[in-house]
Amino acid sequence: MKKILMLLAVSLSAVCVQAQDYLQIVTFESESGINGVFTTAGASDDKKGVESDAIKSLFYTLMFSGVDGVNDGNPLVYNDKPAYTNSFFNSAARYVGYVIETEELDKPKKVGGRYQATYRVTIRLKQLINDVKKNTGGKDAEQKAKKEAKRLTPKPKIMVVPFKKDGESYKAILENDRDLRAAVSEVQKGFEALDIETESLLSSFNSSNRRAQYEEAADAATSNYKQLLMSSDADVYVVVDLEKNISSSGSSVSVILTAYETATDNIWATENSWTNKFNTNNITALCSYAVRDYLPGFLEQIVKNYNEPSSAVVQFSVKNGSMVSMRDRCNNGRRLSDLIQEWFDDNAHDGEYHVQGIVDESAVFDDVLIPKADDRGKKMNAEKFASKLCDALYEFGVETEFNTEGNNIIITILSIE
Repeated sequence: MKKILMLLAVSLSAVCVQAQDYLQIVTFESESGINGVFTTAGASDDKKGVESDAIKSLFYTLMFSGVDGVNDGNPLVYNDKPAYTNSFFNSAARYVGYVIETEELDKPKKVGGRYQATYRVTIRLKQLINDVKKNTGGKDAEQKAKKEAKRLTPKPKIMVVPFKKDGESYKAILENDRDLRAAVSEVQKGFEALDIETESLLSSFNSSNRRAQYEEAADAATSNYKQLLMSSDADVYVVVDLEKNISSSGSSVSVILTAYETATDNIWATENSWTNKFNTNNITALCSYAVRDYLPGFLEQIVKNYNEPSSAVVQFSVKNGSMVSMRDRCNNGRRLSDLIQEWFDDNAHDGEYHVQGIVDESAVFDDVLIPKADDRGKKMNAEKFASKLCDALYEFGVETEFNTEGNNIIITILSIE
């Protein structure tokens, strides 16, 4: 009976360690040789427990959540071995052997019923990384399978931009609003940690300036911001807004995210992430904390929409003076209007499209489903779809030209052999 009770106590202890709610507000400051320096926040019901909670929070975050600048931002633990990892946080206090120095950055202060404070902690980082990897092994088959599935799922390229009002310039906002710039940076780093390719707004802006396409005047920045986005390679742009609540009782932030398809401005995802109040003025750390837990779900919304077939409006018109009509026959003997519909039968997603009307001079298909991917498995868009359609018409002696604006495709019939 005693043995059973002892085993039960050990099991409950392990559950409590894993369930410990650490703040996980951790920033990597520097590395010197084999040691690493971090800032970390802790919370406790009494002042004496704040420091140890902050140090445990540092180790927990490194091991199970990951910290930017260490191990590519990935958690140190691959296959959790509770008998080993729990010993860092229970009475065994394994973490103590890795701590070199602790410096109190602010006095413990009561926030929301608990005492909080921030510390600078120096640890034997290289030794910790080696020991944890040695004791927790590599990724298991399930993790590898999930990673492979994610790798094979087409993902969009994303540009992260700050929220702007009419008349404002993206560049001016990023240069003058340090906190919003930090929020944009944390969101971008968050996407990159999730294996998403991003495009830098400032790099795109500077590239546009070098091509002399954009001016720094406020009116030019306002009128051309959409052209700037469209000229990038980004499939999606994510707008970041930041709200701060800073008072004597603590600081908190709210990060509001909205994702738009670049081509159409359709909203693909929204999220409002926030933090509790903490005794810190480190806005970058708070933004990181706000974004970390919400970004994966936000990205799932974007990827889901990115991989859905989209609807396009396809308009055909006969060029003035060309002396041809939509009813003329092509070199295979089929009428042009019938040939187009047959192509949609074979190439629209599930053959789904709707004819609004066909007359001699024009034809309008107001709802054509564009397939999810092209022949190479890459995301299909209106530009690719229109090009593929016009190439097919050329094979039957129909000369065309086309323009796309968002998901609107305009095709002009120039001649028919």
